[in-house]
Amino acid sequence: MTILNITFNHKKLYYIGLILTAICLPLSKFALSVVMVSLICNWILELEFKRKWLEIKSNKSILIFAGVFAVHLIWLINTDNYPYAFHDLGNKAIILLYPIIIGTSKKLSLQQIKIILIWFTLAVVSSTMISTFILFQIIDYPIQNIRDISPFISHIRLSLLINVSIFSLGYLVVSNKIKNSSFEIIIYIVFIIWLIIFLYLLKSLTGIIVFIVLLFAVLAFSSFKIRDLIARLFLQVFLVALFLLMTTYITHSISRFYSREKIDFENLKEYTANGNIYKHYPERDQVENGNYVWINICETELEKEWNRASVISFKEKDIKGQEIRYTLLRYLTSKGYKKDSVGISKLTSQDIRNIENGLANYIYENKYDIYPRIYDIIWQIDVYRRGYNPAGNSITMRLELAKTGIDIIRENFWFGVGTGDVQDAFDKQYEMDESKLPFKYRLRAHNMYITFFLSFGFIGFILIFYFIFYPVLRLKGYRSYLFTVFFLIALLSFFNEDTLETQIGITFFSYFYSLFLFGNKINYQNAEDYE
Repeated sequence: MTILNITFNHKKLYYIGLILTAICLPLSKFALSVVMVSLICNWILELEFKRKWLEIKSNKSILIFAGVFAVHLIWLINTDNYPYAFHDLGNKAIILLYPIIIGTSKKLSLQQIKIILIWFTLAVVSSTMISTFILFQIIDYPIQNIRDISPFISHIRLSLLINVSIFSLGYLVVSNKIKNSSFEIIIYIVFIIWLIIFLYLLKSLTGIIVFIVLLFAVLAFSSFKIRDLIARLFLQVFLVALFLLMTTYITHSISRFYSREKIDFENLKEYTANGNIYKHYPERDQVENGNYVWINICETELEKEWNRASVISFKEKDIKGQEIRYTLLRYLTSKGYKKDSVGISKLTSQDIRNIENGLANYIYENKYDIYPRIYDIIWQIDVYRRGYNPAGNSITMRLELAKTGIDIIRENFWFGVGTGDVQDAFDKQYEMDESKLPFKYRLRAHNMYITFFLSFGFIGFILIFYFIFYPVLRLKGYRSYLFTVFFLIALLSFFNEDTLETQIGITFFSYFYSLFLFGNKINYQNAEDYE
């Protein structure tokens, strides 16, 4: 098309738009929106609507995938909260955007997809480098916990993008269908190693689990393609040994958590060294590092000595917004100290800073060890199991959100609550269940499977996943490594995130689904991977 004597190459602009989408995903929501609008404008100005319509008619998978959006439209019938419903539909329109644009545009070669993945990886690596500078305070950016080091997008969504990069780069390294120089391969391997290290630093449970599951799946599948018997058996034995090692470590961590100090509860000390009375609550068997939290407590001495040692008063809150006296109780217990003036006197200046920063156990000071993260998960589940308030703890809050979502499903099994009434249904259910969660934590399910089920009921749930899976089966997308890896990442993320409830999450799903399934030169009927 020519406008004001300027000739536009729509195919090049389309390809540049795909690259820019990949770059913006980990770096900028605003820029991502601008790129989306540009892609739409370019698609419209290209005209050729007759050809595009014929493309859609000939590839019914595009229309079937669009059924995901259609379900959201149909279930407006079952909705009371139309303002939120239309807001949600605005976000969900992204589900239509990429399949239609990519599915009706010129198919991409493997080399073009390689270039998109390289640009995408460079953007992901840039985001992780900025996050690392924030973590090590090279960049002055306020953070309260490790989740805050990702300034552009949610740390969980960043971890999903990291996984896509890692396994895509792995494909570029080993595939015999792609020509790479030795220098390129070295760079790809360096990026892979860095992204794995950063995933560990980020400590996103979702990202780490996705990485481990995919690593085992990819290596296990690859092992059966190895012709050399000894090499094949070696890899398979290694995978089994690694799995057993990880299981043993987790089992040992659980056993270590539940080990208890031997206490004679009948003969607990009555008085501190200063002659003040201890309080004991043996019925509250909460522990830190095997030590009981609710024994040997003298609040009078704690308050007096803590106020001398810290700028944060004993009755105020720590940096994380927790009551500092409870953070102090847990921290002293984790050290094996009594909760009195003697215990306070044993704290170092670093211990004082840790408590002020909201660290309730001294092991959390080590940011780079995996055991504190495992310990925290076990602690959260244990506390939740004992009936304590789950607020502020990511694991237990998700358990509470999921439990509430399942309660809603029971009451709305067949048709759900409708497109726009999800949060309203949660608010009502929280009140009915007399949930201990404070109002600000009364969120949605953070589980895409539960969200779909309670929104659209059993019937809508089946329809949604039929529309998602049918194109994969019809076009044999499971024969494509890149598509399969992305698809597994997305499906695994659905267990722990409302992936399709945010702009980045929806774009991530719609973009890579369309790019790898509708946008390449695969002939799934005759080939096992990209031509």
